[in-house]
Amino acid sequence: MLIIHAAQKLLNTSRLTAVKYITKPAEGQTMHGWYARLLSSGFAGKLLVMYVHEPSLLTVVCRGKTIKGTWPEFLQRWPELMQRHHFDLPFIQKEISEANDFVVAKTDSRSMLAYMNQMIFQLEYDCSKFSSYDDIPLNLLEDRMMNHLFSTKENRHHFTTALEYFKSIIIK
Repeated sequence: MLIIHAAQKLLNTSRLTAVKYITKPAEGQTMHGWYARLLSSGFAGKLLVMYVHEPSLLTVVCRGKTIKGTWPEFLQRWPELMQRHHFDLPFIQKEISEANDFVVAKTDSRSMLAYMNQMIFQLEYDCSKFSSYDDIPLNLLEDRMMNHLFSTKENRHHFTTALEYFKSIIIK
């Protein structure tokens, strides 16, 4: 099961209520906590949902306006993103097998919201370069975010990326 911390606007459009108490992740599950928010595509009535893993900032972008509407696409795009960046297949299979369902919670990390706000600038700019909503290459948006620099409050003088995070923690 995944925990999706949804921003308020996404909760409203999804017509979901956030739970107050969150379950613990499955034993050995690494990628259980995600943040999600709406992303403007620049095209009227066409939105994207951005899912960001905490703490790595691995980002999956899906077409749509709701969590339930983008959930099947998220489950497809997430392993594809990890395969494109050469994650070990057993790791991918283990993490995806744990994602059989989701629980929606409110956002509880101001630093994650700040990271996502910075990412939004880049993603919306990239979306503006295309002539139609259907022309927006979601793979390109995700791949750019894999190399998006960020620092943590533990080490403010060191910058890392989602890809470097997983190389140092998971990929061996």
